[in-house]
Amino acid sequence: MALTSSLGIGSGLDLSSLLDGLRTSEQQRLVPLQKQASSYNTKFSAYGTLQSSFANFQSAAEALGKASLYEGVKTSVEGDAFSAVASEKADPGSYSIEVDQLARSQSLVSAGQASVDEQIGNGGTITLSLGNSAGDVSETVDIDLDAADSSLSGIRDAINAADIGVNASIVNDGSGTPYRLVLSSNTTGTDSQISVSVAENNGDGSTPLADLLDYDSTAGNGAMSETVAARDAQLSVNGIAVVSQTNRVEEAIAGVTLTLSKTTTEPQSLTATRDTDAVKSALQKFVKAYNSVNSISDKLTAFDAEKEISGVLLGDSTARTAETRVRGALNTPISGGTFSGLAEIGISLQRDGTMEIDDEALDEALANNLADVGQLMAGSDGNDGLSQVLVSTLDAVAGDNGLLQSASDGMKQRIDRLGDRMEREQESIDATIARYQKQFVQLDSLMASINSTSNYLTQQFKSLGNQGD
Repeated sequence: MALTSSLGIGSGLDLSSLLDGLRTSEQQRLVPLQKQASSYNTKFSAYGTLQSSFANFQSAAEALGKASLYEGVKTSVEGDAFSAVASEKADPGSYSIEVDQLARSQSLVSAGQASVDEQIGNGGTITLSLGNSAGDVSETVDIDLDAADSSLSGIRDAINAADIGVNASIVNDGSGTPYRLVLSSNTTGTDSQISVSVAENNGDGSTPLADLLDYDSTAGNGAMSETVAARDAQLSVNGIAVVSQTNRVEEAIAGVTLTLSKTTTEPQSLTATRDTDAVKSALQKFVKAYNSVNSISDKLTAFDAEKEISGVLLGDSTARTAETRVRGALNTPISGGTFSGLAEIGISLQRDGTMEIDDEALDEALANNLADVGQLMAGSDGNDGLSQVLVSTLDAVAGDNGLLQSASDGMKQRIDRLGDRMEREQESIDATIARYQKQFVQLDSLMASINSTSNYLTQQFKSLGNQGD
């Protein structure tokens, strides 16, 4: 920069401006390449946009190919005593349900103690078990308790650490000996009743721990008191008695899970029906995704006569082929079922290329022929449905090895090659300007020398003239 700015000082010529003009002129060699690079980048972006829209459409088509979509069941409940969730294994039907009793877990409470930290005995082994009133045990554990840990808080912590499904806590009842240990089963039902006993050796024959922690749920007695009895849920379904250990009742109705929340004074109804709303929602997403593809494709490939603007991919054979193949797949007749095409269930292509739903026709098809709609979209008995035909076509069009990806990869290679060419051209321009600059420096030096000689001669001639006078 310093050299460039000093050009012309010796010669008096505006060599810096001249060099800038030459540089600007030389840079024009890049303009056609820059325009070409801009065009390539715009096409590369357009391919990506189109590919993304086709991929979204593929996802929507794929969702319609899942047979479970057409087997879904929804439930409706009249009342607030229970809620219901159905799986695809549930059969449609109506049920009358009465809830006579809710399941609950057992709670035991000890006698009061004056302190939560005062030692009770010299330790021992607490045996804790869960089982039913018939004596069948499902869980049991022996908890060794040191003398230092035989306080009420130590007992609580030791039982909770055993993690057998029994929660221990301390309640203050406000009396003179207010601290009482409470044992509660973490699980509802009569199969999770608590029994607890203590083996201890205090030397003097006393059993302070056993006198505090003892209860036999089989016999229904002990040092502890049962404040809440374990109870099973009891209900009836269409007059059939059902017993459940929990308030979550599974398979009383095949494929339906009931969650009980309160008892009833009269029957409440449950209705299970095929979930046509989920199917319609999936079809609406499918149509929306296709219309997005159509809109993007039109914008990229059409010519706007009013604005005289051409789409980036106007006349592009790859984009045209992709669109043609997808439209062809949409119109593929599906054999083996009641319906052979989308138009028969109320979904059709319009003249402007968009897809439209006739809600009345679709609702009728879903209400009366849901299985046939499923067969059209998801196929059956080894025959592909429209979903499989579309997914296969869209994968070939917009997948990782599809038409659009190949075109995008080819365009990326062109961009890279053009970038290399522009880099070489810039190097050539820089070399040309450097050569000009060197020549200007030499010219400036030569002109400075000539001007110096001219000035010297002028002075000499002037001196000679003065001597003649």
